[in-house]
Order: sequence, then structure tokens, then C-alpha cells
Amino acid sequence: MAHWLYPANTKYYDVLGAFSKKSAYWPIKSNVVTGDSVLIYLAAPYKQIGYICKVTEVDLDESTVLKYVSPFFKQIPEKNSNLRYFMKLNSIKRIPLDEASPLSLKQLKLVGLKGMLMGPRKLDNTPSILDYLKGHI
Repeated sequence: MAHWLYPANTKYYDVLGAFSKKSAYWPIKSNVVTGDSVLIYLAAPYKQIGYICKVTEVDLDESTVLKYVSPFFKQIPEKNSNLRYFMKLNSIKRIPLDEASPLSLKQLKLVGLKGMLMGPRKLDNTPSILDYLKGHI
């Protein structure tokens, strides 16, 4: 089982609304497999990890999940010719939103997060961050 950190752009997608249900669908942009853990990092204005999830299904095509994800788009994404695939995430834990959260961007940078979080990161590749998160989730 791998651990992933996935960014969520709250400017374009109602992440809080999407995760108000037990399950949510998320585009796959890494080698995620069923059983992996995915931590959802909420971009500005929150700048912290907001959800801890378990992957329950992978390789769901866009047409299968469109009815579930489209209500949460704040802006309709440009249609490209590449079919996107999604994973189904079960929300295990919601993290309270708090500027002083130990799961904030500031704290993650202090324990080894480098650069901007623009795409998924496999946390197993950065043990200092993974160990820190295991102690705070």
C-alpha cells in the first residue's frame, strides 16, 4: 500500500462539496492502486491537508463518473481529446480547517516538502514527511 498526497484546486472545484459524501471521484495522475491511501491537500485559501482517503476503485473512465463530478465544477474544464481516468476514494477522515493545523503547507515544508504542490506526490519517497503525517493523522 502506497501513500499519496494529491493537490486540490479549490478555485475550480468544490472539493468540500465533493467530499461531503462518503465517496468521491478523483482524476488519476499517478500509479495509484486499490488500497492505497490518498491525502487531499486543499489549495488556497486553506493550504492544508483536508481529507484522508482510501482508494476503492481505479481506472474508471470519465464517462462513468461525469454525473458524479460535474456538479462540483466551479468552472467547466476545457475538453481535451484524451480520455481521463478516475479513482473512487472513500473518505476515512476529514481534517478540521485551521490556520495552525499541523497539516498545513507551512508545516509540511518544515518536514521536507519541496517546491509547490502542483501534482501528486508519492509520500513513500519522502520518509520524513510520511513519518510526520503518520504522527498527526
